[in-house]
Amino acid sequence: MIERKNVPLVGKDVPFFNRISPLTLRYNLINKTFKINIVKNSIFNLVALVALFFSTSQINAQVEQVKLTQNPGVFTTENLTLASGDYQFEIANDGVDHEVGFVLVPKGKYEATDHIKAAYVKAPVKTGKSSLTSVVNLPAGEYEYFCPLNPTPKYSLTVADKVENVKLTQTPGVFTDKNLTLAAGTYQFEIANDGVDHEVGFVLVPKGKYAPENHIKAAYVKAPVKTGTSSMTNVVNLAAGEYEYFCPLNPTPKYSLTVK
Repeated sequence: MIERKNVPLVGKDVPFFNRISPLTLRYNLINKTFKINIVKNSIFNLVALVALFFSTSQINAQVEQVKLTQNPGVFTTENLTLASGDYQFEIANDGVDHEVGFVLVPKGKYEATDHIKAAYVKAPVKTGKSSLTSVVNLPAGEYEYFCPLNPTPKYSLTVADKVENVKLTQTPGVFTDKNLTLAAGTYQFEIANDGVDHEVGFVLVPKGKYAPENHIKAAYVKAPVKTGTSSMTNVVNLAAGEYEYFCPLNPTPKYSLTVK
């Protein structure tokens, strides 16, 4: 009869699970858990970053920027009409040989306690530079803006509760809408370029007054309109009267706009 002896297994003959010490097994489990946690945290951080990006984009999309330039003693934009909403003002210093600022107040209230503090520039504006304000929420009402450092006159800023959009399309040499009749009120024009192979614009004037100084500056498009795109004007307050609109870049005839 053959006697069997229990001979210890060594080296490669030892099954894998028997070769792992409890300490090694614990280390491997901890290391694996650590790596899983790193992956989970990375995914969580990525999701949070994407959410923050889209949240910031939405906020920025809802805030409109308004640029105002100062020359010595004046703002180049003498009056403004805006729709109620959130705005950030960019104040530029063009040729004033010292720092300038920006003050926005409810109409007729000029004391420091009445200043809309969010409309202060974040830093005094040196010659050739510009500076942003914080975001300012403007409900419908009448306001004034000025610079006490330049100093400038006080200019009116009207915030309208209701702004109507009017879309006008240009094809080569013409507007597709030949004439317009509108009620007195607040408007924003959207100018579309349909097939004109260069940039187009928009000019609105009191009837018969075509010189540049008579242009209603708020009715200029915010950017030249390339083929297949459109661009908005600023908000325009139109009182009853006779006006004309045209494009000098296309160029088009002059069309009548009657406001009743």
